[in-house]
Amino acid sequence: MKIIEKESNIEIKGAKFNTADRPDNLSNFLNYVNLTLIIGLPASGKSSLIKTLLNGTSEDNLYNNVFNSVYYISPSDTMDLDLPEEKIINLDKEDLSVILENIVDEEKNLGEEDDPHRVLIVLDDSINYIMRNSKALAIFKKLSMNGRHILGQHSSVAIWIVSQKIKSCIPLTIRSQANQIFFFDSTKAEKEVIRDEFLPLDKKEANKLFEYVFDKPHNFLFVNLFLPKYSRMFKNFNRLFLKNV
Repeated sequence: MKIIEKESNIEIKGAKFNTADRPDNLSNFLNYVNLTLIIGLPASGKSSLIKTLLNGTSEDNLYNNVFNSVYYISPSDTMDLDLPEEKIINLDKEDLSVILENIVDEEKNLGEEDDPHRVLIVLDDSINYIMRNSKALAIFKKLSMNGRHILGQHSSVAIWIVSQKIKSCIPLTIRSQANQIFFFDSTKAEKEVIRDEFLPLDKKEANKLFEYVFDKPHNFLFVNLFLPKYSRMFKNFNRLFLKNV
């Protein structure tokens, strides 16, 4: 087959939305909207990572001072994130659909052109509460798929799902919406999901990557799907460039 291309003079111009732009103080390898997964077995380092992401120094350019409001939602309220008491929400005391509806109502239409409003919702060990509550699932999908618009103009919302496992805990319909993932060392089955759904690598290449990243306890693999194919992977916060793949 021979392909002949005839060029035209038509140009596609970027669309402009009245949403919250990318924060100036956020590292360009991190996303600030839609869905992030944080996956790790108990004592792997998830809690330490979350605290680092939210409470790092200004020089780190992580998520400190990025969000106007941060909500931590979990069946327990034992993690110390230095948040206002009303924004640490115990799932065993309130219905998740009501929690999410209240967040949308509370945070809606607060953004201005020169003062964007950004919200983060951390759902820790909460996936079962999402999946068994059809109303909560519907609201969650709107938040995760429409994070640039659901809170009104010049606003955005990000969701972090924190879970011990990805294959058995997070359905494909949810994890396929993620645009970045932090993954701590885990089982062979878990690594297969990461390889097949988040890495541009075959089995041999992925195994080599896992061996390189997980050479020490508490290391994590970070993948940002918005970055170029062979430079979207990180060992902790160190960017990896794959050659001859």
